[in-house]
Order: sequence, then C-alpha cells, then structure tokens
Amino acid sequence: MRCLICHEKTQAKLSWGAIFLGSEEELVCERCEGGLELINGEQCELCSRVLGNTWRSSTRPICIDCERWTRHKTAQDLLVKNTSLYSYNETMKEWIAQYKFQGDAEIGCYFSNKLKGFYAKNFRDYSPVLMPLSNERLHARGFNQVELITKEWLAPAVTLGRMESEQQSKKNRKARISQINQSPFYIQSGIDSMKTLKKVVLLDDVYTTGTTVRQAAYVLRKHGAEHIESLTLAR
Repeated sequence: MRCLICHEKTQAKLSWGAIFLGSEEELVCERCEGGLELINGEQCELCSRVLGNTWRSSTRPICIDCERWTRHKTAQDLLVKNTSLYSYNETMKEWIAQYKFQGDAEIGCYFSNKLKGFYAKNFRDYSPVLMPLSNERLHARGFNQVELITKEWLAPAVTLGRMESEQQSKKNRKARISQINQSPFYIQSGIDSMKTLKKVVLLDDVYTTGTTVRQAAYVLRKHGAEHIESLTLAR
C-alpha cells in the first residue's frame, strides 16, 4: 500500500474493525503522520493553545490572548471555548495549504476521518454550523474546505453566509478586536431552526486569533443560541 500523503510504500495496519466492519484504513505512513502534533498536556482551557511561559496568563490556566478576550465587553461571553485537535505547526500548515489550495482529496479524507471521530465522541448533542467563505473566496477556491470534509457525516440545519470583507490577517490585533459587533456573517438559511438551537458548535479548519468565530457567534447569539463552542482542526 502507498501513503496517502507522500505516496511512498507503507505497511497497512489492519484493525479488527476494518476486517469485520469494512471500515476504511488511514493509510498514512509513520513519517508523515509523525510531523503532526496532537494537542495534549497543559493547554489553555478556552482556546486549546499549548501553554508555555510565553502564552500563560498569570491568574488562571488560559493564554494571554484569551485573558484579553475575557475582558472584552462585547466578546467575553460569545464563545464558551474552542477545541482544536492539532497544533498549527509547519507540517499542519503544509497539509492544510495542500488541501485548501491544491484540493488534495487524500488529505481531505484524512482530516474528515479525524474530525468525524472527535465530533461523534464530544459534540453529539450539539447543532453544527459551518464557517462559510465569502462568495469571492468560494469562487476563487472552488470549494469550502470545512464543508467538503464534513458533508458525508454532518447535516447542518442552519447555514451562515459571509459578506465580502478585508481578511483578518491584514488587520492588526486592535482592529480585529474592535470589530466583533461588525460581523460580516448573516443567517443564510434555517433561521426558523434558530429557535431550537441551544448548544451550537462552529466548525472551521484553523483557530488563529479567535476573532472570526466570535463574529459568527455574535450573529448566532442575536438569533437565540445560548451556548456556542468551536471545533477546529488546528490551533
């Protein structure tokens, strides 16, 4: 068998589940998978960032960024927490770039399997909402990276739309934080379902500053959602 990532020959590890249930094996070699860092150990209880002296708050087990969010009048209660599976290290950056900008189906399949298992275990009683792309970026890329890896096992009752806006990466931190209530998001479909959505999980590929998911949470809160978390592949 060949590794889905580097395409070198690899020894398949068959499980009893694969033999009796016909489940798909994740044929990724140890070298490729070894570059990924699962988030474990001491981490920020609000965003999953691995804590170190640089990022630690002096008062509680949260990072400095999240401590600032807790002091923000508008944003402090929008997002209960973010959970990420992997650290956004160089390997993960390469994988996500290869998936998002080259449409690598094998990497997409790998991400889908990992996210599906974690979601089923931890968010079964939540209503999923996918983070959208603007029409401009969707047209340029050709697909929504989160929708593509979840479409086989998620059926969101509510979908968000996104107006064209300047990318967060082009703004400084102060500008990002000040614009939480100037959300580019809106309820695109399923607005009637918002009346019954109490626990919501926003799904995205990467959590960076936390501004984008909070802008989405701001809109969902306005329409009745009471408890909002986010789940991302990487932090």
